[in-house]
Amino acid sequence: MKQILLIFIWVMNVSILQHFLNLTSKVCLFIFIVGVMILIGFRKKLMINFLPPLILLGLIGWLSTIQASNDREWHVEVAKLPIITINNEKIIVNNLRNATWHQSELNINWENRNYDLSNLSSLDLVVEPFNDSTLMAHTMLVFGFGEQGNLVVSVEARKEAYEEYSLVAGALRQFELIYIFGDEKDLLSLRALQRGSALHMYPIKADTEFIVSLFRDLANSANALHTQPTFYRTLRDNCTTTLVQHLDRHYNQEIGIRFETIFPAKAGTLLHKLERMDTDMSYDEAHKASRIEHLVEKYRNEEEGFSIKLHADLAQAYEKL
Repeated sequence: MKQILLIFIWVMNVSILQHFLNLTSKVCLFIFIVGVMILIGFRKKLMINFLPPLILLGLIGWLSTIQASNDREWHVEVAKLPIITINNEKIIVNNLRNATWHQSELNINWENRNYDLSNLSSLDLVVEPFNDSTLMAHTMLVFGFGEQGNLVVSVEARKEAYEEYSLVAGALRQFELIYIFGDEKDLLSLRALQRGSALHMYPIKADTEFIVSLFRDLANSANALHTQPTFYRTLRDNCTTTLVQHLDRHYNQEIGIRFETIFPAKAGTLLHKLERMDTDMSYDEAHKASRIEHLVEKYRNEEEGFSIKLHADLAQAYEKL
């Protein structure tokens, strides 16, 4: 049992080394095999047995010294933090992202848009499974402001210009947290067209008071990051668990940590189980109707009518099944 625990700790060490030293898979495999051979061949040597946990403890101690910051060279997609001003019923969103995607080319536009809280009337959940995974996924919320259009809130890892996302890096304080307030066409096109991901959109059954209070809460947390930057954390503060924390502050039935929040590709099943999906369909029917990547492709060239047409077609899909 002790040997198994030490091997597990050594696996964690190798994963950390791979991230920080940018090692290839073959080099990591070699290091792992050598380490296991040492652990097995010298299992009676006290120092050898305690070397892996000592290395791990040292790395954990070093990681604890890293501080979150807004002063870095950011990737263009997350270069600006949004600023949301709410004065009575009037909303001003500064640094709203509205990027256009043309094959591999990206044009980033940071805009200022005005909304009215009195027009906020709908809420949808978007789920993007990773590589068609049945467990891991990215989630976003779509706020509908009627004729003023839709606004997407996506909690993400704020990557630096040279960084790529990874679960290991996210667990090692290598990304800050960002709330992206963005144009619906931008956020959906990135995933459906650029990444080729499947997308599901589920309508949420909620009263206006809940939707408004949720939006205010998200806006406050997004604004707070300007003075109190924080880390994205793979398990605790990721795209889904952060949204769940916001939902729990306003939802009378606490969601908390569940199988479906740890593995957010199952978020639709949880929404349906809680009877908060705005449909009378069975979950299997709703899951089938919720696919929207073909609609993103269909209306990719629409400028003003993208959201209106996509949501109209989606509503029809829910009605037909």
